[in-house]
Amino acid sequence: MTLSSVKNEEMVVVGLGEMQVSNDPHTVLACLGLGSCIGISAYDPVARVGAMVHVVLPHGNVADCGKTPTKYANTALPAMVNQMESKGAVKSRIVIKVAGGAKIIHTVPVGSILDIGDRNITAVKSAVAENKMSIKAEDTRGTLGRSMWLNIDTGITKLRTTASPVGEL
Repeated sequence: MTLSSVKNEEMVVVGLGEMQVSNDPHTVLACLGLGSCIGISAYDPVARVGAMVHVVLPHGNVADCGKTPTKYANTALPAMVNQMESKGAVKSRIVIKVAGGAKIIHTVPVGSILDIGDRNITAVKSAVAENKMSIKAEDTRGTLGRSMWLNIDTGITKLRTTASPVGEL
C-alpha cells in the first residue's frame, strides 16, 4: 500500500508489544489488525522523527515491564519518548495519535475486567497525562478492528477500520 509520494517507500510492521522508531523519510510504520490493542503514533515535526508502538495490555508487573516495556500501556509511552529523544526529538513537540481499544468479545459486560480494549484506552490516556503530553487525535473503542500507518516523510497518520477506507487520523 503506497501511502505517500515517496519512492522506494518501506513499510515496517510493528508487531504485538513492539515499537519502531525512525527518522528515515522512506519509512512508513504500521500497526495492522488492532483489536483491543492500542496503536500509538508519535511524531516530532521539527526533528522529523516518528515512532509507533503496539500496546497489548494495560499494565504489567515490574519484571514483565522490564523485559518488554512496549507491551504495556503504563511503560510503552516513556520507552517510546526515550527512543525518539535519542534520535533528536523533543518531548514537547511530539504529536501523539492513538487508535484501537475495540470491544472484540461482545458478550463481555461494559466495565468488566475482561474488557481489555477499554482498560487499554484508560491506561494509555493515563500514561499520556502522567508524561505531561496530550493526544491530538484518536479513533478508539467501538467494535471494529483498525490498522494505522505513520509516514515518516510527512508525519501523517492514516487509519482504516474494517468498515471504512483509509483516511487521515
